[in-house]
Amino acid sequence: MSNKLVISRIWWRNVQPGEFYNIERFHRIEGGGGSLYIEIPGSMVAATLDFLDVAAIDVSVLPVITIQAKVIGQPHIYGPIEFHRKAGNRMRIARQNRQQPGSQRHPAWTSVNGFPRAPDGVSSTEDARQFFPAGGLRIYLAKTIEGEYFAGYTVGNRPSDLLPTDPMWQLYGDGVGGVIIA
Repeated sequence: MSNKLVISRIWWRNVQPGEFYNIERFHRIEGGGGSLYIEIPGSMVAATLDFLDVAAIDVSVLPVITIQAKVIGQPHIYGPIEFHRKAGNRMRIARQNRQQPGSQRHPAWTSVNGFPRAPDGVSSTEDARQFFPAGGLRIYLAKTIEGEYFAGYTVGNRPSDLLPTDPMWQLYGDGVGGVIIA
C-alpha cells in the first residue's frame, strides 16, 4: 500500500515584499493601518471559492471559511487557515502576522519549517527586502482527491530541472496566483 498523495488541485499566491513585511512586522504601527493578512485579489476570488468547494456567492456576504491543512511532508502537523471577505470583491487569509496576539499563521508558513523570517524590529518594506528570498516567495495549498488540504511554500526561482509539463511549472510564473489542476 502506498502513502503517496494524489493531488487534484493546487491553490497558490505569490507573496509580495510588502505583504511579507506586513506579516512579519510588529502588529501595531504608529498611525495605525497596515494589513496583517495575505490578500486574495478579486481576480482570484472565484477560483479560490471553487477550490474551497464554496458555491460562488456575493463576497460581501461571505461567511468566514476555515479549513484544516496539514503541513506538506509532516502530515501529523496541521492548523486552521481562515479565509475572510474583504471590501472590493476581495478576500484575505486572516491573522497571518506572526507577532500579533492571536495570530493563526499556519505551521507550514513559519520559520520552524524554513519559511523566511524578518527580525522582530523590521520597520519597512525596504528593511524586510533583505530577508525576502531572491526569486520570490509563494504560499500554496494542495488539495487531494479525497478533499484533504496540505499547506506549503516555495522560495526562489523556478528549478532548472522543472519541465513545462509539470503542474508546478505554473507556480513559478509572474502572476499573482491561481489554481493549478494537477
